[in-house]
Amino acid sequence: MSSSGNLQEELSISKWNIKADYVETCNCDFGCPCNFDGFPTYGFCRALVFFHIKKGNFGSVQLDGLDVVYAVSWPKAIHEGSGTLQLFITKHSDQSQRNAIVNIFTGKARGDGPFALFSTTFKYILDSQFVEISSKIDGTKSSFSVPGILDVQLESFVNPVTGDLQQTKIQLPKGFIWKIADAAKTKVMKVLTPNLNFDHSGKNAFYSVVEFNGP
Repeated sequence: MSSSGNLQEELSISKWNIKADYVETCNCDFGCPCNFDGFPTYGFCRALVFFHIKKGNFGSVQLDGLDVVYAVSWPKAIHEGSGTLQLFITKHSDQSQRNAIVNIFTGKARGDGPFALFSTTFKYILDSQFVEISSKIDGTKSSFSVPGILDVQLESFVNPVTGDLQQTKIQLPKGFIWKIADAAKTKVMKVLTPNLNFDHSGKNAFYSVVEFNGP
């Protein structure tokens, strides 16, 4: 193997850790049956997932404060493969941070959590985009966007009789992404790119805080 190949291998398996605010949205009905029986409501899976890294590192590279959108689409259930991934990474990141994020989020850096596992289900990993990401972290009222490309706004459930806000949580003791999350729905959930183009507003959403480590 060339010296550059050795360097790339060393980079991809550096020890890493991220703790992040996590906003998950998808095309499934509320609660997302993928969490219970593995199959999406409508037979396919499309998701826009936001990570605000509160604290993190990849070897000596600090990742605190960085934002990442994980945009994905699978033609069937996730585990049936042939998926597409594209990362949108805050442009307020330097080259070493960008390399670290790409290695972690495409699964090259191994470790626990969803990234390495999901990487086996992708047919296409599109070029990462370095963009302006706007966000507001406020639990089930969180939002994030990339101007002109994607927009996500969450809203809480409301009791249809009393008008009171519903505080709904889902607990998955063996969950590999999150163990407990606040359930919500999307007021807006859409993306428009040459390769990812969908609008699944009014569907499932979650807010949680997640932590992953590797390798």
